[in-house]
Amino acid sequence: MAIRVHSFVSSGKRYIQVESQPQHITGIFRTLMHFSKNMHPYTSRDVESACFRCEEDGTMTFYQAQSIDVDHSAGIWTYLVYECPVGEEKVFPDSSIDTSANSLQPLFAGYKIVQVAVDIKEYIECQYIQDEYLDVQLPSGWNTQEGRKIANLLLEEFRAFKSSTIFAERAGKEYMRSVFNGFIKAAQEVLENGRTLKDFESAQYDVLRKIRIHDMANLILEYNDYRIWQAALPTKSKAVEYAFSTALKLICRIK
Repeated sequence: MAIRVHSFVSSGKRYIQVESQPQHITGIFRTLMHFSKNMHPYTSRDVESACFRCEEDGTMTFYQAQSIDVDHSAGIWTYLVYECPVGEEKVFPDSSIDTSANSLQPLFAGYKIVQVAVDIKEYIECQYIQDEYLDVQLPSGWNTQEGRKIANLLLEEFRAFKSSTIFAERAGKEYMRSVFNGFIKAAQEVLENGRTLKDFESAQYDVLRKIRIHDMANLILEYNDYRIWQAALPTKSKAVEYAFSTALKLICRIK
């Protein structure tokens, strides 16, 4: 059974409302701007409704303009979206969440949304997306000379993982999760003890030596596809290099 979600018809989906994050706001803004060739004097009032899908977190964000015919104010709503059997569609709203469209005003005025990341993971994920309308700043404790250097190194590791589909499934996904968590923990310890980037790079090898690598290496061999190697290498990522060098050693043993 089809349902209507903020002027959009949907079926086979359930919607659970969550707080709109800055990347959801900027996504809606880009969608609204798509309707106009010129940014000024265009405003959000020129479009009655719009939606933005964020693939990274599985959400849908809806914008609805203020209507004369319907008693509601302009607003922005974000939902986690799940598949469900046809006939069981439902929207789960949360009245405690602020849905006003005020967060769009700075963007229409030509400013970026400034956000201090809750933690280094959020910072890395936002930097990876590279949203031109979002200024994400390092969390407390990381905004130092060494902290910025280490954060940039973590970002490069994250980008290298994302460059190959092999790290998005099964053993590859678990390897990425374990390594990245280990790197972040090591980085935090380095910064808390007032140490340097070189100390962190040394700690990275310690993390990798403790990681279960056998399943990851076997997954690389299982693909038996040179394109996997071509997409991942060469790389500055210690984690990706370690995974593929281990797979290469296994090949040599087999031969």
